[in-house]
Amino acid sequence: MPETVNHPVKTPTVLSSWTQVLVKALRERGVDTDRLVKAAGLDPDSVNVPDRRFPLQATTRLWQLAVTELDNESLGLWVSRYSTHTSFHALGYAFMASRTLRDAMERVVRYNSTVSDAASVTFEDRSGRSLLSWSLHPGGQQPAFEAMEAVIAAILRACRRLSGPGFSPRRVQLLRPAPADQAPFAEFFRCELAFGGSVYVLEFDSGELDRPLAAGNEDLARTNDRAVEDYLARLELGTVASRLRTLLARQLPSGVLSHEEYAEMLGMSGRSLQRKLNQESTSFNQVLGETRCDLARSYLAAQPRHSLAEIAFLLGFSDTSSFSRAFHRWTGKSPSRYASAL
Repeated sequence: MPETVNHPVKTPTVLSSWTQVLVKALRERGVDTDRLVKAAGLDPDSVNVPDRRFPLQATTRLWQLAVTELDNESLGLWVSRYSTHTSFHALGYAFMASRTLRDAMERVVRYNSTVSDAASVTFEDRSGRSLLSWSLHPGGQQPAFEAMEAVIAAILRACRRLSGPGFSPRRVQLLRPAPADQAPFAEFFRCELAFGGSVYVLEFDSGELDRPLAAGNEDLARTNDRAVEDYLARLELGTVASRLRTLLARQLPSGVLSHEEYAEMLGMSGRSLQRKLNQESTSFNQVLGETRCDLARSYLAAQPRHSLAEIAFLLGFSDTSSFSRAFHRWTGKSPSRYASAL
């Protein structure tokens, strides 16, 4: 199969329901939001259309106009109060139904493009610390400081709703220069703060993220995962790895195909798929393993629980023994031992 012609780089976009959060917050402060929305180059009526996407340049302009209008550097922190489950499409519901905060953070990484594809998100563990980081794409339009801070603040507010009001990260790094008044930031985050960084970082104690959440519902979380995956696939948003993950999750019950066959389903050659995954610092086998592991953990946590034979079939394994060996390799535990600890 010949190499697919490269498409032009897409302009980063932002979900309309996230822009609605800013508009609602401004309106309650008495701001003429129609005037600001028009000045940003957007149609006020379109802001209320679910699942609409706006160019990042326009939404960044709207945030900048809002900061000027209210003369408030901590705008993003209080705007986040107005976010709800629906502000982030089905990702918000999947986040709130997660079994642990670690699972919730991993969903932020996988489905970040639902809200905006203006940044790449990673989640990693380092000696008892867990870091959720956002890296902005160099050379292109950058989101406003306040917009990114609102996203981070909304995530932290959701964590506090799930884990308790006393929950706080151990460290937060922001890109903005140190503000004239740091008090609102210190009062909200309640941890060590760093300004002027090169990436946005939320740093947690790893143990805090692994505690089971009372509201966790893995079946509900996975249902909303699929809704997000369908949305991203429909719009061809997200990384190639995330699009491949979505395809694998759907196709695995039919068995594992070759990477060339999955590449064809994604509209590219096998070599192109390998190259693009390599550019994203991953590989076909790594995405396959991560997808199977994630799905296996979901199936083991579901109620009523699937049998090991059922899970092996759903993940495309030829038998239960092959699945059990793979699961032990991924997690260091047998499926039965993992399930008994839930």
